[in-house]
Amino acid sequence: MAMLPSASAQVSLPREDTVFVTGAQWSPASTWNLFSPSQTWGTYTSGGFMYLPLFQYIAGLNMWVPIIGESFELVNETTLLVYLRPEAKWSDGKPITAEDVEYTYKLSREVGSGPAAGSEPYISDVKVIDTHTVQFTIGEEKNLPMFLLYALQFAPAPKHIIEQVYEKVGADIINWRNCGGTCDDIVSTESGDVRIDLPQVVSGPYKLYYFDELRIVYERIDDWWGKDIFGLPGPKYLVHRIYLSNEQALLDLRQGNVDWSGIFIPNVGNFKEIGTFYKSKPYFRPGAFVMLYLNHRDPIFQDTNLRKAIAYAIDYQEVLTKAFYGYSEQPSMSLVFTVFPHYRMWLNTTLAQEYFSNPEGRIQTNKEFAKQILAQAGYKDVDGDDYLETPTGEKIELNIIIPTGWTDWMIAADLIASDLQDIGLNVVANPVDYGAYWGMVNSAGYTLALGWTSSPSFYHPWDTYRYVLDPRLTPPTGNWGFYNNSKALEFLVQAAKAETSEELMKYYTEVQRLIYEEVPAIPIAYSVQWYAYSEKYWKGWPNEDNPWWTEVAPYREYSLPLWLTFGLSKSGEEIKPPQWAKPKDEGGILIPNKELLSQLTEVFVPEITPTETFSTSSASETEPQSPSEPQEPSRSSGFIIGLVGIIIVVIIIVIGARKLLK
Repeated sequence: MAMLPSASAQVSLPREDTVFVTGAQWSPASTWNLFSPSQTWGTYTSGGFMYLPLFQYIAGLNMWVPIIGESFELVNETTLLVYLRPEAKWSDGKPITAEDVEYTYKLSREVGSGPAAGSEPYISDVKVIDTHTVQFTIGEEKNLPMFLLYALQFAPAPKHIIEQVYEKVGADIINWRNCGGTCDDIVSTESGDVRIDLPQVVSGPYKLYYFDELRIVYERIDDWWGKDIFGLPGPKYLVHRIYLSNEQALLDLRQGNVDWSGIFIPNVGNFKEIGTFYKSKPYFRPGAFVMLYLNHRDPIFQDTNLRKAIAYAIDYQEVLTKAFYGYSEQPSMSLVFTVFPHYRMWLNTTLAQEYFSNPEGRIQTNKEFAKQILAQAGYKDVDGDDYLETPTGEKIELNIIIPTGWTDWMIAADLIASDLQDIGLNVVANPVDYGAYWGMVNSAGYTLALGWTSSPSFYHPWDTYRYVLDPRLTPPTGNWGFYNNSKALEFLVQAAKAETSEELMKYYTEVQRLIYEEVPAIPIAYSVQWYAYSEKYWKGWPNEDNPWWTEVAPYREYSLPLWLTFGLSKSGEEIKPPQWAKPKDEGGILIPNKELLSQLTEVFVPEITPTETFSTSSASETEPQSPSEPQEPSRSSGFIIGLVGIIIVVIIIVIGARKLLK
């Protein structure tokens, strides 16, 4: 029996029925409101156990899991019909209907937050066809892949509950906590405080049971509507413990007080009591990009020379080795997620070779070259303090914000700051608590920040380009650097309208060239899925010997981590991965991505033909080519670049022709 101490001493949980989690929530719980921009882990945007989407794309498997949605039909290039499962119900027993989907979409668009946030260019309308059929209409950009992505992964809220809240507080609904009676649920409005006394009604198999400053407890709903399709998750309770540092979380994981961890663990191979996805390096699966964001609203970063000098000054291999312990490798500056072969095809290796002297497009550390860039641009030490001033004589004082307790990121920030000091820039690392960090990122209240991107979707790299470059986005939806370049937006929009692979590659090449020239943000590493487990109480964790599920970090977006819990068994019980977690042709329910794409007849679909398996080699095992002098492409080399682009297109056409002939 595990006891929740002090003020909650009356709450006790059977240890054998409880999975303890860490690493997905670094600050006290905020809200469990689907419409709030700040949601507690487990709600929806991170580890969504409570509110489920219609469908969910699984990048590691390149398949979709149908959840509330049972099937879909792309009627034409502008209209998508989604058919809901008739058995889907809210936790209070009322059916989940097309009206819930329509209402959630319209309210989310009205308040500017929630499941429809960011979908504005891609979905123009959602309406009810019948109780279990909902129609999505494409948005003005006519971006069919993003239209499908937003529509299929849309998560409905219970209309019969939400409309009662909206009636009382209007647009202030985004401040509703939705704690279901576990707190004083009061919403402050201009006309005064409004108490909300409503039950917490969810679509997922867990609901909030208890929370305090140090933990959040979810309880399984044993009569969950999906149990006849998916079964029930193994744990009766999920408890997320909130730690202030990785060290304490690691100690509890080693002692078996934590079962499922999403924290950085140095030298994880030394701890035999801890399991990871791979038995040896890199131990963890990749998830997204770790980025060094430069705040473009700060006038100092309007100078491309400064951004380039920073990029060349960073000793990436030292950061990867000392901060990230060789769990990751240096990513391509192109922002193509090259570790998965079904994404690598979009990297223009010729262009990468031209700019960085290696086909992966990894920027090579060269501090002397960085100094040259700054000197030629007019940066010099005016006041004799050993730090450079801007060409107009202004002092440069930068700091890199990272969340306190994220020890790997703290080390990385220290190393990067030291590198930048080496080229004469006054830069320090600045750890702040997670709440402050998040506030500074969202309000543009920083100069440099280590951050992340979204995970690749079935429409990569367009999705990552949008996340980093789209000026229509602001944090947390994307564009953490507040980059604002009309050319970048034009390329994104045109790429979405491309009708052939060659045309799409042409625009991706333009985006990559823009990134190489502009350095809007700097990719530092592939962020790994921090996933470690203890088998003291629970077994069946996915790993390379039991790879039934690949999205394993507890903080993964939406409902991806939830499904892991369906394969867990108590110690001593039989380990049994769920049968449904297989492709349809193997007796499961997972929809291969190619089946989704096959619906797009008469519509352009990027051809994705993986020819290699994911490499598990570590950074130390796949060192980039020997550093060479960085080659700054001549600004007068437009003809050559254009010629190279033409050659690339010809190569793509030839490769495509060969594939067709096979």
